[in-house]
Amino acid sequence: MMHRTQRQIRTDEPSVAAEALSVTHVTHGLTVEDSGEGFAFEERVRGTALLSLESTRCTGTLSGAVEPGRAMMIVWVKSGSAVVDDNPVKVGRPVLYRQDPQRFRWVDVQHDVLRIDRTIVEQVAAERGDWAPGPLEFRPRHVPEGAPLAAWWLMVRSVAQEVLQGPADVPVERERELARFAAGGLLTAIPHWPVGQHEPVMASTARFARAETFLLDHATEQITVNDVAEAAGLSVRGVQAAFQRHHGITPTMYLRRIRLLLAREQLEAGDDRSVAEIARATGFAHLGRFAGSYRQEFGELPRQTALAARE
Repeated sequence: MMHRTQRQIRTDEPSVAAEALSVTHVTHGLTVEDSGEGFAFEERVRGTALLSLESTRCTGTLSGAVEPGRAMMIVWVKSGSAVVDDNPVKVGRPVLYRQDPQRFRWVDVQHDVLRIDRTIVEQVAAERGDWAPGPLEFRPRHVPEGAPLAAWWLMVRSVAQEVLQGPADVPVERERELARFAAGGLLTAIPHWPVGQHEPVMASTARFARAETFLLDHATEQITVNDVAEAAGLSVRGVQAAFQRHHGITPTMYLRRIRLLLAREQLEAGDDRSVAEIARATGFAHLGRFAGSYRQEFGELPRQTALAARE
């Protein structure tokens, strides 16, 4: 069994916040500063050495350098201003830290971090790419958009639910399986290849990776499982089994959930398009079924999301 450790701290003292961050991260030259308008810091961490999730909120300024170590560390900012290695971080987009130390500066920020065991990520990448396990390179400063970004959020929602709400003690094999699932979401979102190779046109060559890439590339089109199978050189049964193994759901369900996340992102943009126009643009041909699936997934109707975005 593995034990999911849990830590939570709230403080209005910058020195206490700095100490907490030094426990959670390997940091260099860390400074925590009060903005002068009332300092508040909160950090919550839960997980194991294979997989963990943390949330941080700070009204001051955090700066220094961070070193991921044995984990792949992916951060996404929910609000505030953030810079990594002098590059602004876009709110709502995942950013992968390099293995070596990187400078950061967070101002009045709220952000989450997902850590995945590096060896597991390399193993999953080798299986997906049909190459020998080993260190990986990722496309520098890549910001996922569209269907790959939706696939990332689909993974995060599933992982967060189990990590944050699951039991404190979990079988090692289940935790490893969940970490592999998280690794798949990362590898789908950010192009990668073995260290020492030039960036390929398509980093993943294994048949499941081809199936997943085809589905995401054509997510808003009227594709079928037969189309996915043909593109990957698999049988329909093989595609069904592969998606069940890698994502825990059928390819049809996976496609529908990707489309729903794409639709939600567009509805939250608050532009002048109608719900029907957005439904069609994201691959839904039947508005009533779209509304029902959307409510089941997000707990509200599409028009409610659209109205909230325009307020």
